[in-house]
Amino acid sequence: LYTATITTGAQNSSGTALAASYSWTFTTAAALAPTVTVVTPASAATGVAASTTVTAAFSEAMNASTITSSTFTLTAAGGAAVTGTVNYSNFVATFTPSANLAYSTQYTATVTTGVQNTAGTALAANYTWTFTTSPVPPKVTAVTPASAATGVAVSTTLTATFSQSMNASTINSSNFTLTATGGASVTGTVTFVSSTSVATFTPSASLAFNTQYTATITTGVTNAAGTPLAANYSW
Repeated sequence: LYTATITTGAQNSSGTALAASYSWTFTTAAALAPTVTVVTPASAATGVAASTTVTAAFSEAMNASTITSSTFTLTAAGGAAVTGTVNYSNFVATFTPSANLAYSTQYTATVTTGVQNTAGTALAANYTWTFTTSPVPPKVTAVTPASAATGVAVSTTLTATFSQSMNASTINSSNFTLTATGGASVTGTVTFVSSTSVATFTPSASLAFNTQYTATITTGVTNAAGTPLAANYSW
């Protein structure tokens, strides 16, 4: 609220003053509150990696000291708080969980009105969004030949057993590979038996004697629900 006043010290060109001081008031507009413009993971996102970080971008420069683990929080379904660290740089706040999130779990991220811009203006209201992490990924539970095995027959075939029902179409020679020392690829055929969740790589010819080989199953391999391995599996 401001008051403007013109006093009786003001005179016309003949020297006659105002009969009385003249005053009026006005009120300025409310300060424009900062807003959250973009978040990751996106609101309502599903299949989010358990290793994700959570970010919120603001509409203007913020007071970094107000962006903390108290004003930027993450909770799991049921209300269990997630511990983590919060950083702010270039209009973006980042919440980094102390450990991977749980699979198949909905999380709620909240940026509170404790967050302020550099002028001290807070968000108009808490900003909240949710996302859901991906299901438990499949994994390789057993392989033949065993990892680090020696004296393996050059006529060997390779097998990998999975922990879940798999999408057979993803288990192919692009995603199940064999290379010799030095990186030379071995050609072969890949088959998969759904009833046992076992993939088999059969080299097109006998392997070389006294040679180390590396077998790899990539994250291109998915389970029946479309969830990939968490990471490439090599032995």
